[in-house]
Amino acid sequence: MVTVAIIALIAGFTFAELNSSSYKLKAAARTLKANMQKARLLAVKESCPVYVDFDLDSDGSSDGTINLHYTTWRDLDGNGLFLMKDEAGNSVTDKSASFEFIEETALPSGVSAGVVGNGDGGPAQGPPPSNPGLPSDGVSYGGDRARFTPQGSSTSGWFYLAYPNNLSAGTHAVGTNNIGRVHSSYYATDGGAWR
Repeated sequence: MVTVAIIALIAGFTFAELNSSSYKLKAAARTLKANMQKARLLAVKESCPVYVDFDLDSDGSSDGTINLHYTTWRDLDGNGLFLMKDEAGNSVTDKSASFEFIEETALPSGVSAGVVGNGDGGPAQGPPPSNPGLPSDGVSYGGDRARFTPQGSSTSGWFYLAYPNNLSAGTHAVGTNNIGRVHSSYYATDGGAWR
């Protein structure tokens, strides 16, 4: 009976941790980092640019304010535009039917693009070494997308993740530098420094 009680107690703590805002935020950052590394490898393998696009519809903000997501796609014709066409060149209405589409990744419930505000204990600037300014939409990449080249290099920038309903979860940043290295950083609310 004692063993069953102990197992139930451990399971309860584990379940609570897996559903916590800090766990969801950390998991979203790890998934994004892995997807960016995968995009870089795919660009080299397929010898074409691959994008991790935070604003596929080019409306000027990160996609999906309720169900935030980002899209990974290959630029097979090198024009820098996501084509809504299948392999035969026919127009399609569903982006997943496009021959350039790779995948779409939704962020966990409650996680969104952005940072904990400086007045609430969040960062005043982005991670080192460049310490960039913080973008209002949570994306510092030009055109709101990271581009990986067939040589393995990339555009430089950051994508910031926060949990607006629980500011104590902190701010995560995932980014790339111009040689294609994917890196991440975390700023604990009231923590005083990126790590």
